[in-house]
Amino acid sequence: MKLPFLTLGLLAACLSSGFGQGTKDLIKGIEAEKPTPQVEVLLLGSTHFGQSGFYKDAPKADLFSAPRQQEIAEINRLLARFRPDMIMIEDTPQEQPTTDSLYTLYRTDKLQLESLPYGRAEQFQFGYRLAKQLGHPRVYGVDAYESISNRILQNGTNLESFTKDWGVLNKYAGQADMRFKQGEITLKDYLNFMNAPATLDLVYRTLLVNAARVKQGTFVGLKPEDAAKNVTDPYYIGAEYMTLFYEREAKIYSNIVTAQQANKGKHLLVIMGSRHAATLSRLFANDPEYTVVPVSKYLK
Repeated sequence: MKLPFLTLGLLAACLSSGFGQGTKDLIKGIEAEKPTPQVEVLLLGSTHFGQSGFYKDAPKADLFSAPRQQEIAEINRLLARFRPDMIMIEDTPQEQPTTDSLYTLYRTDKLQLESLPYGRAEQFQFGYRLAKQLGHPRVYGVDAYESISNRILQNGTNLESFTKDWGVLNKYAGQADMRFKQGEITLKDYLNFMNAPATLDLVYRTLLVNAARVKQGTFVGLKPEDAAKNVTDPYYIGAEYMTLFYEREAKIYSNIVTAQQANKGKHLLVIMGSRHAATLSRLFANDPEYTVVPVSKYLK
């Protein structure tokens, strides 16, 4: 009577083996269909140098100063080694006609950046200047504007889980800001700090990870128009917070990849606020068609 059971056992083993083997080719098929990287992306995260509050009482932080202009020229020389064929900045696609007009004036020597109130900004000092240096006909606006403060989450359960890394970020970013404003570090050092993997990880964790731990709260200081278009669930207030900010990053990502597809760029230099670089680097890391190039590879 034991033989049938043995036979059934062998049959079951064979069937099990057969089913397992039968899926391996499917997995290999999926792997074979996976796109290979075709485009390199260099995400240059930056502070907003054009905001008057950044340089007003700190002349050594003024990018129009002669020493900083020399540093900018060197940084652009180093970035040029990446050979970007598309330079993307923090303007929106809807603003592209204005961006085109302004850049054309600059490229044809009919506009001096010093004449612009916001001319110290990174999109001009790195974006416009490098694009002109490389002979690019245009720079591309890829931003998706949302005027929502990261300070709107101030209450709820487990709030300390959200605020603890804000303290760490403010501590170290504040020290970097102070050293730059006092002229203790170079512009290249400052940019390398903002784009270091440890810094980007901290920014991402602070903004888009820890907030999920906060529940049963309300937003503070959200503009009425933003509150009207973003219906929030107080029970999941932290997740709602993450959604607000992730939505903007997803739209920026969409603008980048669609602009690249339309123009067939192979080396994209994306100049955005450091917060955006932290999130975009993760979005691109999960897109097999793109390879993220670390800033440190060129700003040595």
